[in-house]
Amino acid sequence: MIRHIMLGTAVVASLLVPATADAAIIFCNKFAQEVYVAIAYPQDNGLWMTRGWLSLDPGDCAPFDTAIHVKEFWYRSESVSYRNAAGTSVRMVWGNKRKFAIWENDNFQYWNAEKQVLKSTLANFSQGASSSGGDVSATVTFNANGTSITIR
Repeated sequence: MIRHIMLGTAVVASLLVPATADAAIIFCNKFAQEVYVAIAYPQDNGLWMTRGWLSLDPGDCAPFDTAIHVKEFWYRSESVSYRNAAGTSVRMVWGNKRKFAIWENDNFQYWNAEKQVLKSTLANFSQGASSSGGDVSATVTFNANGTSITIR
């Protein structure tokens, strides 16, 4: 992915979520362009894993991976490049607080992702949701003016 970044406003809060039996992390794209999503989540040994990229066309919703059952996650999303009203090529990026390892060129999975590993670069992620009990269950929606998180 070529980098022409326009930082989006993220409306993100640290959320405490009750446990649910139907835990899933779902992403929805209500932005006008295709977006790619990466997530970060802690492993049992305290190290973090990052994975990417889930591709979402405008209007699509999908779970990142139905096998993921975690108590906390962070996310980063990037739109494809597009022309704004002024004719300038831009991309929207959702991610603003904590750096984790990503690979821009293809799908990736990194362990110990709080550090730069292999071919990675460190990029900003936004906090998703967390649970004090069981697995987190949330939907993250990408909008033109930021993101929203719905707890299920």
